[in-house]
Amino acid sequence: MKKKMIIVITILLAAGVLFAGCDLIEANTEQTPDPTPVQDPGVTAEAKLVPVDFVNLHMAMVGEVDEILVEEGDQVGAGDVLARLVNVEEREGQVLAAELAVLEAEQRLDDLNQKAELVAAQAEVALVESRQALVEAEQAWNEVDTDEFTQDLDNARVDMIDARNELEDAEENLADHSDLDEDHFLRQRYEDEVERAQEDYDEARWAFEELENEYDLAKSRLDQAQATLAEAEREVEATQDGQVDPDDLVLAETNLEHARGQLQAAERALMDVELTAPFDGKIVRVELTEGAYTTPEKMAFVLADMSDWYLETDDLTEIDVIEVEEGQEVKISFDALPGETFTGEVESISEYFLERFGDVTYVVRIRLSQEDSRLLWGMTAEVNFSD
Repeated sequence: MKKKMIIVITILLAAGVLFAGCDLIEANTEQTPDPTPVQDPGVTAEAKLVPVDFVNLHMAMVGEVDEILVEEGDQVGAGDVLARLVNVEEREGQVLAAELAVLEAEQRLDDLNQKAELVAAQAEVALVESRQALVEAEQAWNEVDTDEFTQDLDNARVDMIDARNELEDAEENLADHSDLDEDHFLRQRYEDEVERAQEDYDEARWAFEELENEYDLAKSRLDQAQATLAEAEREVEATQDGQVDPDDLVLAETNLEHARGQLQAAERALMDVELTAPFDGKIVRVELTEGAYTTPEKMAFVLADMSDWYLETDDLTEIDVIEVEEGQEVKISFDALPGETFTGEVESISEYFLERFGDVTYVVRIRLSQEDSRLLWGMTAEVNFSD
């Protein structure tokens, strides 16, 4: 009996130890928590707030500022004049003159095209007239291109030579008696002989020159008539069927092109004394002063298009940028607005790289999704590209 009792007690003790061990295992299991997964913080970078577009504007030439037409804060449109240098009236006059020259050249070209039929008819008339002129020139030439006329010309040449020789003899005789008194009868006779010889020579020379000129004039008029006829025939051929003479057309078109070039040059010269806005935007800075001299190197205005806002960052390295893609949503925290979060969207990633402090980086441009009047150009922000 005692023996059985011992066995029972032993079994109970063993069971108690077993149950206690199970409780201890269960308690240890409850005290060990499951591991928490670590979230990827994403790519973070520093960025600056910029408008959609902006530009530093400069005058194109050195000069005195005549007038400034805008103030800081003014909204302007593309093409609006912002400032002028002196002498703008002179440049405007040059533009007007060049515009007039273009209109005249255009009118001449139009007239040439519109009057092609009239020109063709006039060319036919000129052809008939040139043929008639050639007939008359040939008749005049035939009158002198003869043996008889040639003989008359040769005789006149001989008469002139003889008269000149007689004149020379008379002058020699007078010279031989030059020591005689002026009223000596012999000297007066020699002087009279020189005078008569001079008159005879002049008449012989005039007769010869008249015949020679008649011959030369007939030949020249014949050559001219032949050349005029050839030109008239070419003109008729060029203007047949009412077509414009190609040479005249080229000349008119060249004149028009030249006039347009002069107009462009005048307009560029006017642009040099006027500064205009290249796009719609706001004047955010004015550096010019009326009456002062400026140069192309000196900034005149800062123009910005603030219709939209972007953040730009060049902090992304070659390792970071592969985690970013266009259209990706971005969380934005401005340093000036702690505790507030904005959103944006990646608009572009530069294809060209920069080198900063030994790292290769890329410029990423992010379009801001919200509008907030507190945000100002140049504010810094932290942008996070986490998924």
